[in-house]
Amino acid sequence: MIRLAFVLVFVMFLSACATRPSPPEGKINLPAQLRTLDQIKQWQINGKLALKGPEQSVSASMRWQVDDPLFSFRLSNFLGVTLVDMTQTAEGARLEADDEVYTDPSASRLLYQTTGWDIPLAQLLSWVKGVPLAADSYTLNENGLLRQLTPGCQQCRGWVVDYAGYGQVEDLWLPHNIKLTNTTDPNQWIKIRITQWTL
Repeated sequence: MIRLAFVLVFVMFLSACATRPSPPEGKINLPAQLRTLDQIKQWQINGKLALKGPEQSVSASMRWQVDDPLFSFRLSNFLGVTLVDMTQTAEGARLEADDEVYTDPSASRLLYQTTGWDIPLAQLLSWVKGVPLAADSYTLNENGLLRQLTPGCQQCRGWVVDYAGYGQVEDLWLPHNIKLTNTTDPNQWIKIRITQWTL
């Protein structure tokens, strides 16, 4: 199992002093937005990602390019050196880290086998856009956008998704600050700060 034994020092993006997108004025027509977002299968996000677990902590720059259900995900340090490079193709998943290459038909299983992180990646492709799945329950903020999402799928149990900020991209309001917390172990969490959306 890979032990990503590095803690980078540029976690200032998690602080309150970071620039945040302006929230919408008034309420959003969420059903209409969700219908539009559900049709968007190709997108890219750039930003920062921080992970905290019982045995590892990681902070890095993130680039995530998606053609749902396929994707390419890369974490890099402040020097631009790739720390983790993961792809999901029609042939299966491939992960490169610590100068080793690992493969498996399932991206979620590959991530768990190599890092110990049990993350529902397939569902995260929707959640990161602020789109709940059919079995999910959720609450809304004052603008009518998702505030917190509780997954309904069996393999997702234990995770809660919190949305702390949105920004306007074209005619849509997309998440810019997301936190996934494992309720069975509150010390295990993932924070995603998105600086750029490309649809």
